[in-house]
Amino acid sequence: MRELNIEQRLNKIDENITAIKQMLRDLLNKHAVQSTSNDKGIMSVKQVAQFLNLDINVIYAKCAKGGIPYFKIGKQYRFKKAEILEWIKGQKEEPEFSVDDYVNRYMQKNILKV
Repeated sequence: MRELNIEQRLNKIDENITAIKQMLRDLLNKHAVQSTSNDKGIMSVKQVAQFLNLDINVIYAKCAKGGIPYFKIGKQYRFKKAEILEWIKGQKEEPEFSVDDYVNRYMQKNILKV
């Protein structure tokens, strides 16, 4: 079996890292699609509060200020799940999870032998 020189080994490591990053992105995207496709389209105040892990009063306050997308059926507030998810995306400027940062931190913690 032929041994690879250092440059070839480093290139192979880079290819493997790229493949790992892509697998992580695919897994995250698959999870996001599954979580949104299994949920009901319309939610109540209580359901939105549970979904966002907030108090019901916070949801009412956000509705009063126009800080969250909603519509009313009679006197009851209702929320479209798709609009809430889009609103959440707009709330954060940076993604919570960066595949590149994760892999770089992992690589720094676990020194790879060349």
